[in-house]
Amino acid sequence: MSNDEKRDRVINVRVDCLTQDEQMRLSSEIKKAKNTIAPDSRGTIVEGDMKSLPSQVPLPIEGEER
Repeated sequence: MSNDEKRDRVINVRVDCLTQDEQMRLSSEIKKAKNTIAPDSRGTIVEGDMKSLPSQVPLPIEGEER
């Protein structure tokens, strides 16, 4: 990555109707891919059951402007 590349892109994803095993495996693979493809990026994964995580628009990650 060159220093002049602008870091202004985001991906918000919600995947539901998973089993607990599918949730754990998918989460693990997402983390591995993020670290391989975009190691300088920030990320948050929120996991839980469908009742405790209602479908809503995710808020941006707090922190310094990039």
